[in-house]
Amino acid sequence: MMKAIPILAIAVVAAISASCANNPPGGTNAQSPAAQRDYLLLSGTWQLTRGVDNGKPVPASEARNTILITDRNTFRLPKASRAGTSATGHFTINPDTRPKQVDSTAEGGPNAGQVSRGIYEIPDPTHQRACFGPPGGPRPTEFTSSPGSGRILQYWKKIGPAPSR
Repeated sequence: MMKAIPILAIAVVAAISASCANNPPGGTNAQSPAAQRDYLLLSGTWQLTRGVDNGKPVPASEARNTILITDRNTFRLPKASRAGTSATGHFTINPDTRPKQVDSTAEGGPNAGQVSRGIYEIPDPTHQRACFGPPGGPRPTEFTSSPGSGRILQYWKKIGPAPSR
């Protein structure tokens, strides 16, 4: 299970990160209306409600302890989270594709600097789901994580705004 935790951490980061990505650090660029809307919907504090890592369900106790905070195009995992090695990173989104795309880059850990490519959707303002391929691997085209795929499928619930650092 310890091997799955670092992968889950990157995916968690990527998933939430995906939601806030089109804002560069320290400022804003022109964004599509869809990117602006997704940024507003996805910015905040999220709890993992369900996950599947390479075909194996994430234990409910681990999901409950996995919190992700997104703020513009950055993400972080509070120290109390049990989700692995990448505590911080940044991401970009493309909400104008179907499915919507997200790219997440970890700033630390064994996969520092590698891009995890994923897809995401926002069914309502308090829920999102994301699916990521392995770092450096291909982008998933569907929300599945079968054994041997290396994919991480995540379901998130918004539990509050992003706190100040």
